Amino acid sequence: MMSLRRSLVCWLLPLLLCTLGLNAIFAYADAMRAVNLAYDRTLSASIRAIAERIYVKDGKILSDIPYSALDAFEGSDQERVFYAVLGPDSRPLTGYTDLPVRPGNLAPIDRVEVYDASYRDEKIRVGVLRKRLFAPELAGHDVVQVVVAETTESRQALVRRLFIEGVWRDAMLVLVVAVVLALLLWRIFNPLLRLRRAIEARGADDLTPIPVDVTPKEVRPLIDAINLHTARIARMIGARKRFLADAAHQLRTPLAVLSTQVDYALRQSDPRELQQTLEGLRESIRRMRHMTNQMLSLSRAESANGLVLETQRVDLARIVREAALEITPLVMARAQELAYQGPERGLFMQGHAGMLHELLLNLLDNALRYTPEGGQISIVLCEETPDLCLDIIDSGPGIPVAERENVFARFHRLLGQGNSSGSGLGLSIVREICLAHSGQIALGDGADGKGLKVSLRFPLSA
Repeated sequence: MMSLRRSLVCWLLPLLLCTLGLNAIFAYADAMRAVNLAYDRTLSASIRAIAERIYVKDGKILSDIPYSALDAFEGSDQERVFYAVLGPDSRPLTGYTDLPVRPGNLAPIDRVEVYDASYRDEKIRVGVLRKRLFAPELAGHDVVQVVVAETTESRQALVRRLFIEGVWRDAMLVLVVAVVLALLLWRIFNPLLRLRRAIEARGADDLTPIPVDVTPKEVRPLIDAINLHTARIARMIGARKRFLADAAHQLRTPLAVLSTQVDYALRQSDPRELQQTLEGLRESIRRMRHMTNQMLSLSRAESANGLVLETQRVDLARIVREAALEITPLVMARAQELAYQGPERGLFMQGHAGMLHELLLNLLDNALRYTPEGGQISIVLCEETPDLCLDIIDSGPGIPVAERENVFARFHRLLGQGNSSGSGLGLSIVREICLAHSGQIALGDGADGKGLKVSLRFPLSA
């Protein structure tokens, strides 16, 4: 794409040149009008001087052409002057009798009419005056016409001189405007160039916001958008670093245990002791695999990883029923009761079906772990416009009020409650998925103040 500076130049310079061209046309017309006005006054004065020397004697019209009437046309451009005096009925009396006179001239008496014409293949400027002599012996036929014409060389020379001077002056103004425009463009775009150099000088890991107080106001929305995008990248990188740090910290101990169990198994010669060691090793591997899966699920669920950008319209009721059916065998194995209250389908929201399914499995897995045999687990799904409400209630030991905020932290577990094989990541995953779907999560007491109630709220999709 063309740069903004070059685009402005490519737009403004043609406009300036077009303006110069239009101004040149107007300047030429104004120069011609002014020159004609000045020269026509001289032409009119000569015509009137000749008209004053026309008289009637013995019934004849006589004229005495004064030299001063034609002397005013002498100049350096060698103008040629033609004149004629026409009597009544346009009869030629003296001068150039073939001068072009408009036929049927009905101009007012004693008013000079000036027009352009052609005479002997030359352009001329013609002035005509009709004068009445008031001679009784002519019986009303006493109107004469005085015609004076001149060639237009001096007029055109003066027009060209005035036109060139005006265009030259305007061209200098356009040049000055172009220089000022170049300076303005340099000054306007200089802050952007400094900003570019400042960004290029940053380190690869510098994701701090770009300062907006040193940029033009028109560019600030762009800088704000860049800062927003940079903040998203910073959060994503931060999430990656936290994940790597947590993985390194949490996997170090299980790996050490596995190494110790393998070394211990290698030293065993008793088959029974070796079998017990291998069973313990298998259980350690199962726990490690479960923790690894949970950590991967947590990494995918974090909103910084762009999950919210992959959403579509999903049926939450269908997802809830599928998750409930999936854990039904585990519920039956533990002699527990699982109840669902809500529609089979038709409650839609904007979300990621896979992550919502992961959320439900984590909540139901926690309920299974902490609910004793013979206990009850209830799932309640309903619509409370503008939200979808999902409650999962169990009859386990519950969570003390003081710990309800802490359990959302990573690897936080309540000692002495439920199955000890958990990783402490279940509720962290649930909260991340909930936040990524613009939802809310709250912990409360179960039925009759016993057990735990997990309440989720999601925006309802139209």
